[in-house]
Parts: sequence; structure tokens; C-alpha cells
Amino acid sequence: MEPYDFALDAEAIHAFTSESGREREKLLQIFDGLARHPFEPGDYSESGLTGREYQVKLQDDLIVTWWVDHAAKEVRIVRLEWA
Repeated sequence: MEPYDFALDAEAIHAFTSESGREREKLLQIFDGLARHPFEPGDYSESGLTGREYQVKLQDDLIVTWWVDHAAKEVRIVRLEWA
């Protein structure tokens, strides 16, 4: 399988850049893992307003929401939230 890349939407970029260097490193590891395993589902899924299905992963106190664009071979991270 050809490798996938990851990309962050504006909301996720703002959340990412507000974090410390240590937290950013943790986030990058999570993003890399999602890109390495693009067919692996999240802990649950939710539908957006347009009907797009998003995957949601719970990692410690972090919630990551994404969808996979298989045509572009890209994991689109749309939201980062801390519980």
C-alpha cells in the first residue's frame, strides 16, 4: 500500500499551535499513526452536517476527529479536543 499523509483543517491547526512542544510531539505521533493505518476505524464515528462520516479516536484526555480521503491518500484531521 502506498503511504498516506495527514493534513490538518484550520480548526485543528489552531488547536495544535496552542500546545506546548511536548504536546505537539505527542499529537504528531498520533497523526502519523492515523496516516500509517488509514483503514483502521476510530473508537466511534459521527456524521457531520453535510453527511460526511468522521472517525473519532479517544487517546488519554484527547479526542481526535478525522476522515480519510482515499483518492488523495490523505487523512484529514478536522478537530482536536481535550476532555
